[in-house]
Amino acid sequence: MPVLLLWALLHLWVGWRIVPALPGVVVPAVVTAMLLASLLLVPMAFWGRRGGDRRTADRWSWAGMLAMGAFSPLIVLTLLRELGLPLARWAWPEASGALTTASATAVPLLSAAFVAWGVVGARRTAAVRDVVVPIAGLPAALQGFSIVQISDIHVGPTIKRPYVQAIVDAVNRLQPDAVAITGDQVDGRVQGLAED
Repeated sequence: MPVLLLWALLHLWVGWRIVPALPGVVVPAVVTAMLLASLLLVPMAFWGRRGGDRRTADRWSWAGMLAMGAFSPLIVLTLLRELGLPLARWAWPEASGALTTASATAVPLLSAAFVAWGVVGARRTAAVRDVVVPIAGLPAALQGFSIVQISDIHVGPTIKRPYVQAIVDAVNRLQPDAVAITGDQVDGRVQGLAED
């Protein structure tokens, strides 16, 4: 429960610092609705998979993870605004009101841009980076030995078989001598991934 309380307090803080400074009526209402949705959806990312229909649970998880991804930059940008706004007001006192409104408007817009960029990047097959590691005194038999390292795939409610298959196909095309699998491979329980 302390985590949920912290989560709620962070949402309240962002809302308190951003919403009153937003222009008009519609924009504050939309940002408030987004904050409320985030507050409710993120716990569903974790609780949604505890039972019931698997497809529905995966959708709740997807929505919750997306909400978490959207709220993360919102917190950081709000904090940066809080730190930078007094300095900006000091430097340009005649523009204090405009700075307050513009910075409050920029926070959710930049957050949305970061989320869009993140979603696009996360849905692409991982890029292949070729790294040569020179090792002095390496035996001749190991010269040219290639290792593919795969990390943080996070197979689960948001990453399914087609994405993993694309990674497997990319690795197989490289024809490595060894494959090293590191990092977080699974989100959730392995038993629940049979159909994924």
